[in-house]
Parts: sequence; structure tokens; C-alpha cells
Amino acid sequence: MFGLFFFNCADWIERLCISWLILKTTESILATTISFAIGQIVQTLFSPFTGAAADKFGRNKIIIIVGFSRFFVLCILALFVYQNKNFLVLAYIASAITGLSRSLIVPAIQGSVINAVKENQKIFSMLIYSIIFRSTGVIGSLIGGVFSIFIGIEQAILLSGLFGLSGAIYLLFHSLKFSEIKNKDNYFKTISRGLKLVFGNFYTRNLLIFAGVVEIFGFSFLSLLSSISKYILKSEIGTLSFLQSSMSLGAIIGILFLFKWKDINKAHFLAYLIAIFFGISILFISIFPNIIAVLFFLIIIGGCTACFDAIQWLFIQKNIPDEFRSTAVSAWFITIGFGWIGHFFLGYSSDKFGLEITIMTTGIILIFSGLIYFIISRKY
Repeated sequence: MFGLFFFNCADWIERLCISWLILKTTESILATTISFAIGQIVQTLFSPFTGAAADKFGRNKIIIIVGFSRFFVLCILALFVYQNKNFLVLAYIASAITGLSRSLIVPAIQGSVINAVKENQKIFSMLIYSIIFRSTGVIGSLIGGVFSIFIGIEQAILLSGLFGLSGAIYLLFHSLKFSEIKNKDNYFKTISRGLKLVFGNFYTRNLLIFAGVVEIFGFSFLSLLSSISKYILKSEIGTLSFLQSSMSLGAIIGILFLFKWKDINKAHFLAYLIAIFFGISILFISIFPNIIAVLFFLIIIGGCTACFDAIQWLFIQKNIPDEFRSTAVSAWFITIGFGWIGHFFLGYSSDKFGLEITIMTTGIILIFSGLIYFIISRKY
């Protein structure tokens, strides 16, 4: 969990800095959302292999290697920003590497967390994991915003790399204390068996398909935060850091509500309900475009995103053997990876038809998607 804190802080600082740099340099919402899309495409393509690699070769090794390599990439990006060179291509490369590192880090840490506790503690441990996963968004966004304003955006990028490096060093010194459960099967057989376990289950498969739709029209909304800050609220990167932080604060509140949730078989009911609240909140941002209202609705959106993810993770991990924990997360990454379609759609639509119309359309689509999923799930 301590390692997760460092890696997630690094991720949020980098997300804040890169999206703002691209938007400020290009003045294009599409160019900004493309950076998010690139990360998700890479994440989708590599996740079956990265999750299985964590199960097969050891989760701690994967996390440590990613922390060191990511630090060097961000150092180069910060140098380019400092020298005022054309960093757009490198920023996109950094986004791709972030997607690759997420496809390694999230399955590895989540698998370790689940396997570290007894059977009757797995739901509780996943909710604790979700709180830390989301709470770092508040800390990382605020730290990134403060560093960018008072010290410099290139220093904030370096700080992101240092956070990830710190997490890797911490785990390097403590990894010998951890006993890992590894998969002894052939590497490619591990991939095949793990994905079949997840997608072979009718209810899990349906939930993941719905998750893909919600990712495209809901979670992709995050890529518009820098544009909302700049074009709707007429503000700078400091406001953007507060927007990101408010979503993370809402995520913590949302997960706290889930601690009362006991019946895991009601995951489908909760999923459709969350999607509808998600869509309504996005819709209201376009109707009430002022800072107070936006922050309020972003708290609700943050709660929806955190609960939706946690419900999926719990439902997927319910009947998965210990040696397939990380591969199971890869199955989740495959479906949510189609969120890159949403990033392209949101960016193109915002540049072509306007940011407010795009936000309104996204909210309406999400509401109807939740209702359709509810009708379909009630039949089975």
C-alpha cells in the first residue's frame, strides 16, 4: 500500500502537467485528449502480457523495474520542457510509457494486496486499496499544482518521476520480506487460462462490456478537465489541480459508502445506478458552468468512478485463484482500454461543436447506457 501511494501520486502529477502543457502549447482539446488515448491504447495492447508477467515472474520485480525506467523518461521530458524545445512527440511517448507502466503496476499491486490477506478479508482489503488508490489523487494533484505554480512545471514533472522512483526503491528494500504466489504454468498458457476464467463467466463478461461503454463516455471525461479549467472556468493550472483533487475527494467518500456493501451479487444493480448518477453529474456541469457547481459535481463524479471500479475489481476477483490475480486485472484493462475511443470523440467533438455541447452529449449517452444495461441485466 505504501508503494501504491508513491506510484499513484506520481501518476496524478504527471497527468496534470502533461495535459496542461499540451493544451497550453497547441490550444487544441483534441491534441490534449490524444495523450490520454495513447496511454489507453498501449495499456490495452500490453495488459494481457503484463498481467500474466506479474503472475508468472513476480509482482515486486515488475513494480521495481517500472519505477526506475519511468523516472528516466520523465527526466528527459522535463529537460525538453526546460529548453523550450518541441516536446509534443516526447509528451506522447511519455503518455504511451505511462499506459505501459499502468498495465504493469495496477495488476501487480492489486494481485499482491488480494493475496496478502485471508479469504474473509479480501473485500475489505480491496476497499482499503481503492481508498489509497483514489486518495493519492487529492495529494498528487495538489502537490503537482503547487510545484507547477511556484517552482515550475518541469520541476513538477521531475517530482513525478521521483515519486515513482521512491516507490520502487522502497519495495526494492522490502521485497525480500514478501512471500509471492507465482503461477507455475507456461507464460502464454497463464494468459489464456486467466482471460478465459474472467470472460468465460457470463455475468463478469456482461459487467466488463458495460464497463467498456462507461469508460468511453464516462471515465474519458477526465481528459476534458484541463479544457474545462481553461475554456469554461477561464483559469490556469492551479484551478485544474483543484478540479482533479475534488474528483479524488469524491472518490474517497464513494469508497467509504461501499464499506456498508455486503452482497457482492448486487454488483450489476449498483453498476447501472452509478452510471446514471455519473451521467447526470456530467450533464449538470454543462448546465451550471461556474466553479462552485463544477467542483460539487466533480465530487459526485469522483465518487461514481471510484465505486464503479471497486465494484468491478471485487466481482472479478471473487472466484479467481491466487495465481491469476494480476491476469484478471488485465482482462479489466482490455475492456476499459477502449476508452481511447472516448478520448478521440471528446477531443474532436469539443473542437468541432464546442466543449459544452460535448459534455452535455456525453452525460446523456451515459444516462441512457445505464438504463439499457439495467433492462438487459434484469432479464437474467
